Parts: sequence; C-alpha cells; structure tokens
Amino acid sequence: MKIHYRYAILITWMLVIFFLSNEVADTSSDRSAVIVDALSHSFIGDLWKDSLTFITRKAAHIIAYFILGIFAYNVTRTYKLSTKRAILLSIAFALIYAVSDEIHQLFVPGRSGEIRDVLIDTTASTVGIYAYYLIRKRRVNRVNSNNKV
Repeated sequence: MKIHYRYAILITWMLVIFFLSNEVADTSSDRSAVIVDALSHSFIGDLWKDSLTFITRKAAHIIAYFILGIFAYNVTRTYKLSTKRAILLSIAFALIYAVSDEIHQLFVPGRSGEIRDVLIDTTASTVGIYAYYLIRKRRVNRVNSNNKV
C-alpha cells in the first residue's frame, strides 16, 4: 500500500509539469511576468528585466525537476535495487521525462523544445535525488546510532 501513494505523488507531479508545459506562450509568459514585475519593482528596477525573466523561467524548471527527482527516487528506492541503481534509474527517468516534456512543448503554440532545458531539468533532478539520498542516509545513521545506545 505504501508504494501506491508514492506512485500517486509522482504521477500527480508529472501532471503538474505537463499542464504547465501545455500552456501557450502568452499564458506562461504572463505567469512569469507576475514574479518578474514584483521583483523588478522591489529590488532591481526595469534595467535587468530580461535577465530576471530568464532567471525566473529557469528557476521554475529547477524547482519543478528538483521535486520530480525526489519523487522519482522515493519510488525507485522501495524496490530491491542497490542504492546506486536506484539513483541511476531515477536520474534516467527524470532525463526521459525532461526530453518528453521538451518534445511536448514543440507542439504547444509559441513554445519551443530546448536541449538547454533538458540539461537544466536533469541536473536539478540529480541534485534533488542526491539531496534526498543524503537526508535519508543521515536520518538512518542517526536512528541506528540511537538504537545502539
């Protein structure tokens, strides 16, 4: 039963990414503009607005795929695989999903598929997977050391 909720969380997050990628360019740009406008008025002014737009849009990729990596590893680690295999399988899964997401965007009006985004997405997933692995390892080590006392 435990594994079912892990799959449900992963699939739900994949759907969130899919629906955000399915937005036409204007809708996606408007969503980013809200954040960019708030930051540019508060901190840096309009001078760096284009750079801030780029950073905001790539930060969205980083956050989305960092979380995807965590959820993917959370599923794969439940199988009887070595830690290394579970991590590599999770990274491969995130890579394949990132590629499919960029291909999907080729069919959305005003959007494009970018190899750079696949690299950003896969790197963010890898960092998420590794962060989750380290946190779990630390927690397990702490529990084990407390049980020895």
